[in-house]
Amino acid sequence: MELDHEFTVPVPVDQAWAVLLDIERIAPCMPGATLDSVDGDDFTGRLKVKLGAMTITYKGSARIAARDEDTHTVSIEGTGKEARGAGTASANVQAQLHGEGDSTRVTVHTKLNITGRPAQFGRNIMSEVGGKLVGRFADNLAEEIARPAEGAAAPEAPEAAPAEPQAEPAPSGDGAPQPAEAAEPQAAPAETPPQPAAQRPVAARASNDEAINLLEFAGPSIVKRLAPVALALVGLVGLWRIVRRVRRK
Repeated sequence: MELDHEFTVPVPVDQAWAVLLDIERIAPCMPGATLDSVDGDDFTGRLKVKLGAMTITYKGSARIAARDEDTHTVSIEGTGKEARGAGTASANVQAQLHGEGDSTRVTVHTKLNITGRPAQFGRNIMSEVGGKLVGRFADNLAEEIARPAEGAAAPEAPEAAPAEPQAEPAPSGDGAPQPAEAAEPQAAPAETPPQPAAQRPVAARASNDEAINLLEFAGPSIVKRLAPVALALVGLVGLWRIVRRVRRK
């Protein structure tokens, strides 16, 4: 199935482009997602979804297949499999950024192929669920962009002004000034070898491990679909009771 969504982030297009290509930074913004590793344009992770009382964990990998800085377009391909089941999921996602003054509109086109239990939802429900997920992702991303970048340099303290040279005391009348004792030479402090920068854990700010509740997102659509059936059942039950009463009389 093919799905189309869009969202807006409150930064200019060039800044949004840099952020959206930073997988380690944006992955925690997706509900239910956890990033496990990143190697260049390749990365692995997990996605938890919930169907009623069932929790399904997908494990998979993805990669940035193409990027075009001139048109601000990026394509991502990913595949995943249920950790405890035979269900699979694969997706080809193309996102394009459109500058709109101080904000950026992002259009997302997804080609999704899914098997297993979540496949019971049709395209309309999956599109509605996807739209709500994209909306929550956009809210989290806006908060992430507003957060100061990690490792930002702290403002430097102003340098202290050089001390003025002190005037030497005048020689006393008792005689010529005594020569000052030579200061003993001090050993220069040993240079400390530069320490390697600590590697940032990939999942240091992973999203909370709470699964996406698909029924919560798809609730209104399911209610709309089941409402006519429920009304029909209520009518049948009422008719059955009337018939029973008539027969008893």
